[in-house]
Amino acid sequence: MHAKSPDSQMLTMIVGTYTGGSSVGIYTYRFHAEALTVQPLDKAVIDNPSYLAVSPDNAFVYAVSESNGNATVNAFTFDQSTGTLRFLNNKPVDAGPCYILYHEATKTVITANYSGGSVSITPIAADGSLTDTPLTIRYEGQGVHPSRQTKPYLHCIAASSDNTVLFATDLGTDKVHKIDILQPLKESIDLSSVFKKSTAFEVEPGSGPRHFIFNKKNTMAYLINELSGMVTVFSVDKINNLTVKQYILADTVQAGGSADIRLTPDEKFLYASTRLKGDGIAIFRVNDDGLLTKVGFQATGIHPRNFAITPDGNLLLVACRDSGIIQIFKIDKRTGLLTDTGQTISVDRPVCILIIPKG
Repeated sequence: MHAKSPDSQMLTMIVGTYTGGSSVGIYTYRFHAEALTVQPLDKAVIDNPSYLAVSPDNAFVYAVSESNGNATVNAFTFDQSTGTLRFLNNKPVDAGPCYILYHEATKTVITANYSGGSVSITPIAADGSLTDTPLTIRYEGQGVHPSRQTKPYLHCIAASSDNTVLFATDLGTDKVHKIDILQPLKESIDLSSVFKKSTAFEVEPGSGPRHFIFNKKNTMAYLINELSGMVTVFSVDKINNLTVKQYILADTVQAGGSADIRLTPDEKFLYASTRLKGDGIAIFRVNDDGLLTKVGFQATGIHPRNFAITPDGNLLLVACRDSGIIQIFKIDKRTGLLTDTGQTISVDRPVCILIIPKG
């Protein structure tokens, strides 16, 4: 068995934050996954970059500015060798963008706009910059919760593996909206002829859909519901229709603050973060049929909004917003359970973590 080279354990970490305290925006680091140490590299000044996306070649980083008064999507070049970010441009989007997806097939970035109750789709130029005015797809309706579901609140965007549809989660109406991609996006084409509203799939009233992921085979999908604290498990058919197969509780203290959801790279385990009280990570085993069995819970710092898993599946890093730290946990690949390494990375109000190989 060959020992891992030092370079194989060197990762690049990009962290988005809420600004207003000591944080100024996006931070980049070199992360040594064996020594559990970081080297600060660069920072980019930007208002509330609460969610980030990176292009497949790692040459560009895209960030929302989660704001109601000056909401934008922002493009940066990214030099992975130095961690340097250089601002290219931005485009206005609807209010409160809180999630961003880089969609390679259509060369667009897509934001879920929480306060706007909408999705915005912005084309990308060859140089990585943002072009044209975004297409905004708006939704209507409300849910049963008297204060949290008075209108649509879009929270996440996910793409099917065949790139024929997008899914948008709506906390306000208890729906997962389907957006059909009708044709490839070409230069000077009308975006509204490419992206069209389609079916909406409903979950239990009062659930509050938040983050949504697929397995690699695109046969199962997993949704964390913010208000109910449930994970909804769906089967996915060949035309990307969703069928509910299971509800299983992640938040056992009824905090109403479940947040993020991730599969390990080998897809043997699934994790979901819960906040507001009893903060931590719920741990599930993925059974052969894709359904879940809860196997444990790991307490974390305060307000674990987002977390990331290293590409080798050995570590789970949690952005604890109100503790001002990123916590580092080891993953037991046999049981899925987490062990606190005791190592943390100090960042004011961290809310999004991207981890990529050093390259």
